[in-house]
Amino acid sequence: MPFVMFIFLFGLILLNIPVAFALFFTSIVFGLIFWGWNGLYVTFQGIWSLMNNWALVALPLFVFMSAVLEKSGIADELFTTFYKLLGRIRGSLAVIAIILGYTIGAMSGVIAAAIASLALIIYPLMVKHGYDKKLAIGSILAAGTLPQVVPPSFNMIVYGSVAGVSVGKLFAGGLGVGTVMAIVFSIYVLVWSHLNKDKVPVFEAGKISLGEKIASLKYLIGPLTIIFGVLGSIFTGIATPTEASGVGAFLSLVYVLLRGKLTKKVLDEALVVTLKVTSMACWIMAGGSAFSSVFSGIGGKKLVVDLLMSLPAAKITVLIFSLALIFFLGMFVDPVSIIMIMTPILTPAVTGLGYDPLWWGVAFTSMLLVSYLTPPVGLGLYYFKGAIDEVSMDDIYRAVLPFIVLQVIAIVIIILEPDIVLWFIRVLFRS
Repeated sequence: MPFVMFIFLFGLILLNIPVAFALFFTSIVFGLIFWGWNGLYVTFQGIWSLMNNWALVALPLFVFMSAVLEKSGIADELFTTFYKLLGRIRGSLAVIAIILGYTIGAMSGVIAAAIASLALIIYPLMVKHGYDKKLAIGSILAAGTLPQVVPPSFNMIVYGSVAGVSVGKLFAGGLGVGTVMAIVFSIYVLVWSHLNKDKVPVFEAGKISLGEKIASLKYLIGPLTIIFGVLGSIFTGIATPTEASGVGAFLSLVYVLLRGKLTKKVLDEALVVTLKVTSMACWIMAGGSAFSSVFSGIGGKKLVVDLLMSLPAAKITVLIFSLALIFFLGMFVDPVSIIMIMTPILTPAVTGLGYDPLWWGVAFTSMLLVSYLTPPVGLGLYYFKGAIDEVSMDDIYRAVLPFIVLQVIAIVIIILEPDIVLWFIRVLFRS
């Protein structure tokens, strides 16, 4: 019956029923089958626990922080600074996109804002200066996914709340994997640009004096203050991630106000975005909690764990199977739904084999990055299409393939060298 429950769920998803409602409907149907009307209690008891999880208060605050920064045009100023510093390097615009994605990630943690900002600011400039279209699209999409591992990561907040592990320590591990991904992306861009000089001209931003470069650094002061305010308060133990989200929202408002960009329009649009994104996430999390309660109640969780543990060479095969399953689900299901459905099932099996729970949490959420780029449901692809409508989906699909491979390579690196993740956690938390 647990397998029938999964088949029933994916049947509803394939019928284009929104994931949140598919989760709820499946939970209610199977709850009634097994326990009658008492099944409704089983279905909704997980939602009550979710409603009392204070860590999730960070979600709307981090989304609001991101929306305020994006709507006020702060990303434009960051781009100006980076292109003045790196403009004369072949492939520099693609590298700047990666650096900017990393920076936006450290300020907000919301992928939609990062992809939309990069697409609107950098893509037209790349096309204008003769960059290969595939490289331009692919680098922007890859860079735009970085906010989901570079803290404060939306997915890590959800995962930490469900798995019961420290969100702050997940953030520290995310710095490690985010840095690895940014380096892997940048090396690929620079090497590809060198090998295809005819497709990647040197971006000439005009003669920029040393004084102008130094002067442009002033645009980094505000973003760095926000980044250190949020991450510094977490890593020094001054604030929890939930409290730090309030710090970030406050600093963003102050910075935008001081820059003279806090208009009624910016504030209204930021609040609407916050409402939409938070509502979407909460419906999915509520549906996921209901599904998990019923699935565990009919013995599904124990069944899956027992099956995984029975695999030959379980320590290796369970890890590979779990990551492959997340990759596969990412082609059809959104990341928040994957976290809500698979965390209670896979995490006990993987950590039961001796893997560090924090390392696994970072690996789990890192693999979710791939789901933003894998068709047919890859949300990042549609964020880009929404921003740059004249680009066809075929071009987007082709452009993103090399960067999906690069994401997987980066994840393999942290699997083979788990200390990359754990070192950041040890250093930043003195543990």
